[in-house]
Amino acid sequence: MIFNYLKKIVIITLLLFNTIYSQDGIKTEPDSSEGFFSRKTASIVILSGVYASTLYDSYIMWWKDDSHPFGFYKSKPGRGWLNDPGSLGIDKIGHFYTSYFFYHAQKNLLLWGGFSNSFAVWFSAGLSAGLALLIEVGDGFSSYQFDYQDLIFNLGGLGFGLLQDIDPFFQNFQFKWSFIPPGGYEFPPRFTEHYEGHIYWLSFNIHNLFNSTIGDFWPDFLQPAIGFSISNDKLRREFIFGLDFNLSNIFHTENKDLQLLIKTADMLHLPAPGIKFSHSVKPEYKLLLLN
Repeated sequence: MIFNYLKKIVIITLLLFNTIYSQDGIKTEPDSSEGFFSRKTASIVILSGVYASTLYDSYIMWWKDDSHPFGFYKSKPGRGWLNDPGSLGIDKIGHFYTSYFFYHAQKNLLLWGGFSNSFAVWFSAGLSAGLALLIEVGDGFSSYQFDYQDLIFNLGGLGFGLLQDIDPFFQNFQFKWSFIPPGGYEFPPRFTEHYEGHIYWLSFNIHNLFNSTIGDFWPDFLQPAIGFSISNDKLRREFIFGLDFNLSNIFHTENKDLQLLIKTADMLHLPAPGIKFSHSVKPEYKLLLLN
């Protein structure tokens, strides 16, 4: 029941995409190629594949053989928004980052394909919001149930991504993510089963923020960052102070393919020096902090 419902929505979404794409009102960049074998077509195919695979993976992981009447999730008294056992709020931060990542990745893909900046921004925003809503609707028809708190964090991540494009000042604050599960990688990855492998980062562009003082001497490719994770036993929150690399300022290129790769990779945090702090635990310093 859940899968058929979502499948219909995906088909409607793709038909809407195709309709909008075919209209003459959409402007493309002057150097974008036309025809079937073009960047424009490739961006649509890739984007459609990502959405279809994301929803299918959600169905396999969470909703298969778990059909229920639609319901709303009710947290137990005293837990609050960020006190759920087993994740200690990192799942909510994950919802924020997921929409933030999808928004920017989709926008960059559409720009690479030759769509106008306005279309790339607002269509990506609509797709990101739609995906977040679809996931919660799917949960609503399962034992997980519809969680408005998750949706709010999703929309918050999308909102911050939009804010960065509306006001360039906020581009000095970049959200990033690293994921290394304690037992090593597996395929397909089980992100929600290994919360202790996640670190969510906020990096600061010191070079731009303080360009008239210390920013003049601070390397533009190096940024301080703060991170949030939970301990391997899932009993403590961990806070991290470390460094981050601004890949866009390291690799300068006019090649659109490489630009897309660099912009996407720049939303991930690479191993770098960091210090991890946690309650009642001695601070831990690592030259290359992984998790």
